[in-house]
Amino acid sequence: NNRINIADEKVFERDPVNLIRMFHLADRNDLAFHPDAMQGAARALKLIDAKLREDAEANRLFLEIVSSKNQPDIVLRAMNETGVLGRFIPDFGKVVAMMQFSMYHHYTVDEHLIRSIGYLAEIEHGDAAESHPLANELFPGIKDRVVLYVAMFLHDIAKGRPEDHSIAGARIARRLCPRLGLNATQTE
Repeated sequence: NNRINIADEKVFERDPVNLIRMFHLADRNDLAFHPDAMQGAARALKLIDAKLREDAEANRLFLEIVSSKNQPDIVLRAMNETGVLGRFIPDFGKVVAMMQFSMYHHYTVDEHLIRSIGYLAEIEHGDAAESHPLANELFPGIKDRVVLYVAMFLHDIAKGRPEDHSIAGARIARRLCPRLGLNATQTE
């Protein structure tokens, strides 16, 4: 029925990486989420701890979600709605539901970041050729699309902090990018 469902919530307890794996499978197979799967993920948030955050496979799967060639914003939004995204990436959790007060931002910080990923995917797919012709023309020349997606995901991750968000965000990127499997050059 093109929906991902969890028949047994113990699947998360057996292997907490399954929390991230569920979202990855939904992305790869273009599946919607059954409400039971969303509730199961939300109930399993306590399983997202430092060990899971440092798990190489969980981080690889998450990086593939963020930089997916499908519709990464859809899956990231589902991860955010269940609380998984903010627990897996604690700095993202700090901007969930945070209001922005400027004429350039119409959404909360978390939604702005997720929508930004969606717009980037639209440009990559060629779906924004009319509204963003230059971006559409330049995208095929991007040397490392994964780095661009990660940069887009992190560009406002440090909003609401006492110091300039770009300086604090750079610090977050230097810590998070290696965790996600990016090398030193990609991180910089």
